[in-house]
Amino acid sequence: MLIERLNVLLPYQVRRLTEEDGDEIFALQRRHPEYHALFLNHKAKKADVISDLTSIPEGVLPENKFYLGMYDADKLVAIADVVLNFPTSKTAWLGLIMVDYDVVGQGIGGKIIEMLKQALMREQFEQLCTIVPTESDVGFFFDAHGFSTGEEMLMGVREDGCEIVGKLRTVDLNVIK
Repeated sequence: MLIERLNVLLPYQVRRLTEEDGDEIFALQRRHPEYHALFLNHKAKKADVISDLTSIPEGVLPENKFYLGMYDADKLVAIADVVLNFPTSKTAWLGLIMVDYDVVGQGIGGKIIEMLKQALMREQFEQLCTIVPTESDVGFFFDAHGFSTGEEMLMGVREDGCEIVGKLRTVDLNVIK
Protein backbone atom coordinates (compact mmCIF):
# COMPACT_ATOMS: atom_id res chain seq x y z
CA MET A 1 0.00 0.00 0.00
CA LEU A 2 2.90 2.40 0.63
CA ILE A 3 3.82 2.66 -3.04
CA GLU A 4 0.19 3.03 -4.08
CA ARG A 5 -0.35 5.84 -1.58
CA LEU A 6 2.82 7.64 -2.69
CA ASN A 7 1.71 7.36 -6.32
CA VAL A 8 -1.49 9.19 -5.40
CA LEU A 9 0.19 11.80 -3.18
CA LEU A 10 3.26 12.63 -5.26
CA PRO A 11 3.47 14.14 -8.75
CA TYR A 12 5.91 11.34 -9.66
CA GLN A 13 5.62 7.73 -10.64
CA VAL A 14 6.91 5.77 -7.64
CA ARG A 15 8.14 2.21 -7.87
CA ARG A 16 10.41 -0.22 -6.10
CA LEU A 17 13.87 -0.22 -7.66
CA THR A 18 15.74 -3.42 -8.53
CA GLU A 19 19.22 -4.37 -9.68
CA GLU A 20 18.00 -3.78 -13.24
CA ASP A 21 17.84 -0.09 -12.29
CA GLY A 22 21.46 -0.13 -11.14
CA ASP A 23 22.79 2.17 -13.85
CA GLU A 24 20.15 4.82 -13.09
CA ILE A 25 20.70 4.56 -9.33
CA PHE A 26 24.45 4.88 -9.74
CA ALA A 27 24.12 7.79 -12.17
CA LEU A 28 22.00 9.68 -9.64
CA GLN A 29 24.17 8.85 -6.62
CA ARG A 30 27.62 9.39 -8.13
CA ARG A 31 26.84 13.10 -8.49
CA HIS A 32 26.71 13.32 -4.67
CA PRO A 33 30.33 12.49 -3.77
CA GLU A 34 30.08 14.42 -0.49
CA TYR A 35 27.49 11.93 0.75
CA HIS A 36 29.59 8.91 -0.13
CA ALA A 37 32.72 10.48 1.38
CA LEU A 38 30.99 10.23 4.76
CA PHE A 39 30.81 6.44 4.49
CA LEU A 40 33.51 5.34 2.06
CA ASN A 41 37.22 6.05 1.87
CA HIS A 42 37.17 5.60 -1.90
CA LYS A 43 35.14 6.99 -4.78
CA ALA A 44 31.70 5.34 -4.84
CA LYS A 45 31.40 2.37 -7.17
CA LYS A 46 28.24 0.94 -8.66
CA ALA A 47 28.52 -2.08 -6.35
CA ASP A 48 28.57 0.25 -3.31
CA VAL A 49 25.25 1.85 -4.16
CA ILE A 50 23.57 -1.30 -5.49
CA SER A 51 24.21 -3.16 -2.24
CA ASP A 52 21.69 -0.80 -0.57
CA LEU A 53 18.89 -2.35 -2.63
CA THR A 54 18.83 -5.47 -0.49
CA SER A 55 20.60 -4.37 2.68
CA ILE A 56 18.27 -4.73 5.66
CA PRO A 57 18.78 -4.56 9.40
CA GLU A 58 18.89 -7.83 11.29
CA GLY A 59 15.43 -9.19 12.03
CA VAL A 60 13.68 -7.17 9.31
CA LEU A 61 11.60 -9.03 6.74
CA PRO A 62 12.63 -8.37 3.12
CA GLU A 63 9.08 -7.33 2.22
CA ASN A 64 9.40 -4.42 4.68
CA LYS A 65 12.26 -2.92 2.65
CA PHE A 66 11.28 -0.30 0.06
CA TYR A 67 14.09 1.11 -2.08
CA LEU A 68 11.98 3.53 -4.06
CA GLY A 69 12.52 5.48 -7.23
CA MET A 70 10.54 8.60 -8.06
CA TYR A 71 10.25 9.26 -11.78
CA ASP A 72 9.26 12.37 -13.67
CA ALA A 73 8.27 10.82 -16.99
CA ASP A 74 11.20 8.47 -17.68
CA LYS A 75 13.76 10.33 -15.55
CA LEU A 76 14.73 9.13 -12.08
CA VAL A 77 14.56 12.32 -10.00
CA ALA A 78 14.89 10.90 -6.48
CA ILE A 79 15.43 7.78 -4.45
CA ALA A 80 14.33 6.89 -0.93
CA ASP A 81 15.21 3.85 1.15
CA VAL A 82 12.44 3.08 3.64
CA VAL A 83 12.20 0.15 6.06
CA LEU A 84 8.86 -0.49 7.75
CA ASN A 85 8.50 -1.72 11.34
CA PHE A 86 12.07 -0.84 12.22
CA PRO A 87 13.52 -0.29 14.77
CA THR A 88 10.15 -1.01 16.42
CA SER A 89 6.66 -1.88 15.30
CA LYS A 90 4.74 1.11 13.87
CA THR A 91 8.02 2.93 13.16
CA ALA A 92 9.46 3.50 9.70
CA TRP A 93 13.15 4.07 9.08
CA LEU A 94 14.40 6.37 6.35
CA GLY A 95 17.80 5.05 5.38
CA LEU A 96 18.34 7.48 2.53
CA ILE A 97 16.69 10.18 0.52
CA MET A 98 18.58 11.62 -2.43
CA VAL A 99 17.46 13.93 -5.21
CA ASP A 100 19.02 14.15 -8.65
CA TYR A 101 21.78 16.76 -8.59
CA ASP A 102 20.19 18.76 -11.42
CA VAL A 103 17.03 19.43 -9.40
CA VAL A 104 18.45 19.89 -5.88
CA GLY A 105 16.96 22.96 -4.24
CA GLN A 106 13.64 22.78 -6.10
CA GLY A 107 11.69 21.35 -3.15
CA ILE A 108 11.48 17.80 -4.48
CA GLY A 109 13.08 16.20 -1.41
CA GLY A 110 10.82 18.14 0.91
CA LYS A 111 7.73 17.17 -1.05
CA ILE A 112 8.76 13.51 -0.90
CA ILE A 113 9.36 13.67 2.87
CA GLU A 114 6.01 15.35 3.51
CA MET A 115 4.07 12.88 1.36
CA LEU A 116 5.99 9.94 2.84
CA LYS A 117 4.93 11.15 6.29
CA GLN A 118 1.30 11.39 5.10
CA ALA A 119 1.39 7.92 3.54
CA LEU A 120 2.92 6.36 6.65
CA MET A 121 0.40 8.07 8.89
CA ARG A 122 -2.43 6.66 6.77
CA GLU A 123 -0.82 3.23 7.16
CA GLN A 124 -1.03 3.70 10.95
CA PHE A 125 2.70 4.24 11.51
CA GLU A 126 3.53 6.37 14.55
CA GLN A 127 7.08 7.56 13.82
CA LEU A 128 9.51 8.15 11.00
CA CYS A 129 13.16 7.98 12.04
CA THR A 130 16.50 8.49 10.38
CA ILE A 131 20.05 9.18 11.40
CA VAL A 132 22.04 12.11 10.06
CA PRO A 133 25.84 11.97 10.14
CA THR A 134 27.22 14.74 12.36
CA GLU A 135 29.66 15.67 9.60
CA SER A 136 26.77 16.26 7.18
CA ASP A 137 25.12 19.61 6.58
CA VAL A 138 21.61 18.25 5.91
CA GLY A 139 20.32 18.56 9.49
CA PHE A 140 18.53 21.79 8.51
CA PHE A 141 16.51 19.83 5.94
CA PHE A 142 15.16 17.49 8.60
CA ASP A 143 14.58 20.42 11.00
CA ALA A 144 12.43 22.06 8.33
CA HIS A 145 10.30 18.93 8.08
CA GLY A 146 9.55 18.53 11.77
CA PHE A 147 12.21 16.03 12.81
CA SER A 148 13.48 16.41 16.36
CA THR A 149 17.14 15.80 17.13
CA GLY A 150 17.91 12.88 19.37
CA GLU A 151 20.93 11.20 20.77
CA GLU A 152 24.28 10.85 19.08
CA MET A 153 24.90 7.30 17.85
CA LEU A 154 27.64 5.31 16.20
CA MET A 155 26.52 4.62 12.63
CA GLY A 156 29.40 2.39 11.66
CA VAL A 157 33.08 2.33 10.87
CA ARG A 158 34.56 3.23 7.49
CA GLU A 159 37.08 0.92 5.85
CA ASP A 160 39.86 3.21 7.08
CA GLY A 161 38.78 2.70 10.70
CA CYS A 162 37.17 6.12 11.09
CA GLU A 163 33.99 6.02 13.16
CA ILE A 164 30.87 7.47 11.57
CA VAL A 165 28.73 9.25 14.16
CA GLY A 166 25.25 10.60 13.60
CA LYS A 167 22.28 12.03 15.40
CA LEU A 168 18.97 10.24 15.55
CA ARG A 169 16.18 12.30 13.97
CA THR A 170 12.53 11.48 14.64
CA VAL A 171 9.16 12.87 13.63
CA ASP A 172 5.96 11.88 15.43
CA LEU A 173 3.37 11.03 12.77
CA ASN A 174 0.49 11.24 15.26
CA VAL A 175 0.78 15.04 15.36
CA ILE A 176 0.71 15.63 11.60
CA LYS A 177 -2.25 17.64 10.52
